Amino acid sequence: MINLFSLAVGIIDPTNIPHTTPADKTTLNKGLLTTYVVVGAIAVMLIVIAGFRYVISEGDPSRVADARRSIIYTGVGLVVTASAATIIAALIGAFH
Repeated sequence: MINLFSLAVGIIDPTNIPHTTPADKTTLNKGLLTTYVVVGAIAVMLIVIAGFRYVISEGDPSRVADARRSIIYTGVGLVVTASAATIIAALIGAFH
């Protein structure tokens, strides 16, 4: 019977495994900044759409409530993102 472990060891050559280097502070900051810019742009777009929905609601209470809820949830998302950015910046500063 074939031993699967020895078969796997024969197929996987440990000298061929790619080695990666850890991201430096600059690369990490660029990636995070890009993420924050994308999240901010999406939030602005969502607030504009919700504001437009609020304006065209014509006083219908359910449509006004939906638009207001969208604006509030987007604002909460921005606060969570800003909090995460602050925590991540503190962690990067602590470890680098």
